[in-house]
Amino acid sequence: MTDWKELGRPGQKLMQRLYGGGSLRNCDSAAILQLRQLGLIEGKERRERLSPLGRALLDHTHAQLKARLGAS
Repeated sequence: MTDWKELGRPGQKLMQRLYGGGSLRNCDSAAILQLRQLGLIEGKERRERLSPLGRALLDHTHAQLKARLGAS
């Protein structure tokens, strides 16, 4: 699985945007292409969504952050 820290900041922002229910309209096409090549997003242009791998990565990252902050 790809490590969250290995993604560049632009890629992280796009992943967060999708995780929150947003779209990638008017976003950096190079960052979108990188995420698509890594298998983290899927779907057609302007209709991207998180792939199962992308969702798993963000769920895992979110759980780590919650644990670090002591939240349940």
